[in-house]
Amino acid sequence: MISLKNLIIEGRYDGLVTKLSNMLLAIVKDSYAAVSDPQGEFSGQKIYFKSDEEVPDIDNDDEFKYIYFEEVENTQIPLEFYLQIKIQWIEGLDDLQVGGDAYNDDKADSADLPLIEIRFKLDPAEYPQLLSEVAMSLRDTLRHEIEHITQSGWNLKDKKYLPSDKVLRNKIQSGKLPAVRYFILPKEIDAMIHGLYYRAKKSRQPFANVVNDYLDIWVDNGTLTQQDKETIIQTWKQRLPNLAIRQEL
Repeated sequence: MISLKNLIIEGRYDGLVTKLSNMLLAIVKDSYAAVSDPQGEFSGQKIYFKSDEEVPDIDNDDEFKYIYFEEVENTQIPLEFYLQIKIQWIEGLDDLQVGGDAYNDDKADSADLPLIEIRFKLDPAEYPQLLSEVAMSLRDTLRHEIEHITQSGWNLKDKKYLPSDKVLRNKIQSGKLPAVRYFILPKEIDAMIHGLYYRAKKSRQPFANVVNDYLDIWVDNGTLTQQDKETIIQTWKQRLPNLAIRQEL
């Protein structure tokens, strides 16, 4: 049985994510103005790049800066963190690329505020049709990264603490461990489930469909095998009751 307390807490997370995603979606819409700007600029920064221009590395702060930054304070959950978004409009990209990270101290008692960063690479030829997927990606990514900042540090929540997994992440990144291990890291299991569950609720799709669609992306691009996908689903399925999520996988 899912407790009323768990439902109330999850509702508070949903409310915060909805508020922040709507705000960031408005920024994405506003940033499209860079496409018609002579210098391709928005908020004082060049974010539109023609097909013959070199595109800076969006992951490198020294090459490409955010266009929006704020400190978020939520008293209901409570949570406090910095939030920033980076956007690039790229002519001929023919894709929508989404990235997100939570920069958070692994210590349980850190006094440093974490930072959540959202990144988008967008093709202006697909505007405004891409906005529905941008909205869903914002919700999914924000819920995912907010889960990470409750696992340690300033916003640590009861029973959510998880120790650093940087050693394993580095081995996965370097290829010393298979990619499937990333999807079953304890920190990633909860974050991915919460993010995809929120996407399922907002898109009014069965949770299992959303999970399968997400994992199929990684199977199709060769990152995961079909067996890897089944391993991930079985691992996540076992975790659902602990997260008070009554969904089939």
